[in-house]
Amino acid sequence: MTMTVRRWRVLAAVVTGAVLLGGCSAAEGADRPPTEIGGQQINAREVSSLRDGGELRIPVDALPTNYNPLQINGARVVTWQLAEAILPSAFRDGPDGRHQLATDFFSSAELTSSSPQVVTYDINEDAKWSNGRALDWEDLKSQVDALSGDNTEYEGYSNVGYADIATVERGEDDQQAVVTFDTPFSEWQGLFNLIAPKEVTSDPEAFNKAWLTKPTITSGPFVFDAADEAAKTVVVSRNADWWGDQPPLERIVFRSLDPTARADALANNEIDLYPIGGDIDLFTRAQSMDGVEIRQAPERKAGQITFNGANGALLADEQLRKAVAQSVDPAAVTTVLLDRIVPGADPVGNHILPATDAGYVDNSSTLPYDPDAAKQSLDALGWTVQEGSVRKKDGTALTLRLLAQNTPVGNTVSGVIRDQLTSAGIGVEVDSVSPEQFYDGYLIPGNFDLAAFEWTKSASPLAHDRPVFQKPEGDDAGSNFGRVYIPEIDALYDEGLAELDADRRNEIANEIDVLAWEKAHHLPLYADSGAYAVRADLANYGARGLGAYGFEDAGWQE
Repeated sequence: MTMTVRRWRVLAAVVTGAVLLGGCSAAEGADRPPTEIGGQQINAREVSSLRDGGELRIPVDALPTNYNPLQINGARVVTWQLAEAILPSAFRDGPDGRHQLATDFFSSAELTSSSPQVVTYDINEDAKWSNGRALDWEDLKSQVDALSGDNTEYEGYSNVGYADIATVERGEDDQQAVVTFDTPFSEWQGLFNLIAPKEVTSDPEAFNKAWLTKPTITSGPFVFDAADEAAKTVVVSRNADWWGDQPPLERIVFRSLDPTARADALANNEIDLYPIGGDIDLFTRAQSMDGVEIRQAPERKAGQITFNGANGALLADEQLRKAVAQSVDPAAVTTVLLDRIVPGADPVGNHILPATDAGYVDNSSTLPYDPDAAKQSLDALGWTVQEGSVRKKDGTALTLRLLAQNTPVGNTVSGVIRDQLTSAGIGVEVDSVSPEQFYDGYLIPGNFDLAAFEWTKSASPLAHDRPVFQKPEGDDAGSNFGRVYIPEIDALYDEGLAELDADRRNEIANEIDVLAWEKAHHLPLYADSGAYAVRADLANYGARGLGAYGFEDAGWQE
């Protein structure tokens, strides 16, 4: 299969925290022990001890632009967050960050053959859609057909893994799907997270547009209730037909709310928590609020700088990209942003694996911060310091447009980067835009020289990040927003995704990372604080760390 067919597309939603894989099932029983597990700080309580009813009010950056989380415009952080409550998954992330079978939807999912690779999925016999139809093998087949890349009318968020599937066949009955792969795919547990009904995935028009304003067929502990554009809210309510343990919460309200307004909203009892990230104001405000506590656990989210290396862009020159990268000090960015929230936090040293991963190696010494070396490289490239301090070459000033979100964190990070580059004689014009404009108006079309934003990693790191390095094909660059293509990395991804040995996969991931440093594909900066301001009596929710959101267990203490 050619790269043109595969098109390693993935969501713009991995930007600023989209989750490729979701959390663990509640089907193991409602009486979970009141302990903090897997590094999470969620005020863990037995579900049976919580108050029956109530609502959870969650601030989000923006409402969904498409409620189909498998479609490219629907694959945004809020849609995936919402979808965990109302759509099935085969696996979700457990508290330790590992894939955990979602037993409310699947009784088993096992590798039943390695040559050829075959995975057999047994669907929970109680699992059904909101229209009364049972979840069946055809839902899985239809999703593979939609996301394989064979039919380009489908605007799917990613075909990684799905493109490797040869067939999806009915097993012993309608509740068994037998998936056979053309090419070995090591991170198969990351597939079918999430699952949309075949009524949506069987037709390109329905897939792309049927859920523009709301999801019509769902399956989960909650059901879609209403979306209010004026109030900027989306509401899901407890599913009366849910076959699993009843969630404590009666409903969940997702509200689009600017980060600068969240502290006041929490203090005024308008929301129940907010993410702190690197916002020191949100951190200090939370410390002074009655009935509010700060919960913190390491996540897979990290900030970075993407370089625009598209044809015709200044940074298409690899040596110039490397000089710019060596002019930025990730440790200083990390300290300025996080030192009061996470004292002593280290910068991120790997493009592929987060520091929470067992295979993580800090490879940043491959292209370290070295302002003297950067200046020497710039001189050698002909970008010399001129009067007014901005370097020029053949009369052209070395001035770069730095794209950032107009948020406290975005403004802090862009300000530090601007100052560091200025000291190297590189001019910087900061484009500070709203989160609503950031993706479609600037990042996706490549309307920048440098772009500072955050990625969220996954329990399936190779599958998740391959589209970040994909070869641009026309307007389709997947998540390779900077359009820096490295063929050697493509070959390593082919090897890694076919490698079933986890230790060898980690070695390959680090080989990819070293190449990404050598070629200055993008520049990792800081790890998100993983801190949240949360009402103290909210249980089983807060700093989820590496796990899923866990809406089915969240609730209020008596």
